[in-house]
Amino acid sequence: MFPLQPTWSNTRINLLQRCPRAFVLRYGLAKLSKHHPQGQVLSELFKIQTPWILMHQTIRGLLLDYVEDYVNGTIWSEKLVRIRFKKDYKQAITARNQRIQQLFHHGIHSSLFQLAQAEEHLIEMGVKSCIDMIQHNSLIRWLSHGSIERKNPVSSVTNENIRLYCSPDLIHHGRNGTTLIKFYLYGNLNSNERTHQASLIQSYGDNESTVALFILHRRKWYIHTTKPVEHQRKGAMNLIRQDIQHMETAFSKVNKNNDLSNVPLADSYRACMMCNVRFMCPSRHGFENAKAEQRALMCRWG
Repeated sequence: MFPLQPTWSNTRINLLQRCPRAFVLRYGLAKLSKHHPQGQVLSELFKIQTPWILMHQTIRGLLLDYVEDYVNGTIWSEKLVRIRFKKDYKQAITARNQRIQQLFHHGIHSSLFQLAQAEEHLIEMGVKSCIDMIQHNSLIRWLSHGSIERKNPVSSVTNENIRLYCSPDLIHHGRNGTTLIKFYLYGNLNSNERTHQASLIQSYGDNESTVALFILHRRKWYIHTTKPVEHQRKGAMNLIRQDIQHMETAFSKVNKNNDLSNVPLADSYRACMMCNVRFMCPSRHGFENAKAEQRALMCRWG
């Protein structure tokens, strides 16, 4: 079950921290059985996102499209931003509903998998966030001077034999060097987290590259600009190596015949509340009972 090359991403480590069981299902069993019908269904489960997350994904996609069109000579009006966001968000909701309906055909039902509509208040929030960013002085300056390009979000770099997925959204080249721009849309980052992320993003440039983190927090954009130095880059990679060890430990706990009973459950019930695979987890019958039963099994095997 170990990957051919150690792989790290924010998505992977965040899921591992929330629940090792869900992490192994998504990045272990689903990957290994991707050509099997059950493996394909398991992969689809993790692709289903809430309307709230889809709104933020639409914000990122629209901003990148805006920058790309701007570079090609097409500047959007606020009206066009509104039209495009509404269209893209509705398409994302439709795709989500289609995935859920496919799961229904496989006999999979969960209270989390409810068909949804594109709610107007989420559309308004998304449109405002896009317009606020398009009108941000820093973005206007980058668009006006030098060159700027979008980066594939699934592009990776290899550092110390570890494949990292921590791509910037945009790369700007100007008189003062290269700036790597990243949009963070899900809550705030503290100072240490910003330094950690910036040190990893800098891997997509060089040691002189500046990293600009745009953080959307409580519907407002905040920009943090930094140029990580050597000891910060080393510190970030030390944390990555520790994360990789925790990932490999989680994978190693899968017994023969894909028995997951020795893979730890989440530490908190809060992690289960929005989990797409809770319906196939022992915690569905009661989180505390499931944890107690697993502890008893692990003591028996230990």
